[in-house]
Amino acid sequence: MSIEQARSSSLRGSVAAMARAANQARRTAAQTQTAVVVERNGVLEHLYISATQTDIKPITVSIESQEGH
Repeated sequence: MSIEQARSSSLRGSVAAMARAANQARRTAAQTQTAVVVERNGVLEHLYISATQTDIKPITVSIESQEGH
């Protein structure tokens, strides 16, 4: 079952809430000149975003089947 079909409204809204939190973390990192740590393909990456960078793209989330993960 997809998370969008969950009975709990909190659970259904959790993906959007995580995307909002990630976007806020990126804005805060840019303001404080600190890294955002992300995991991609099992590797931790430190991303630095310039406070003057205006093209910070918002994080969007799509739910796909994660069977086997």
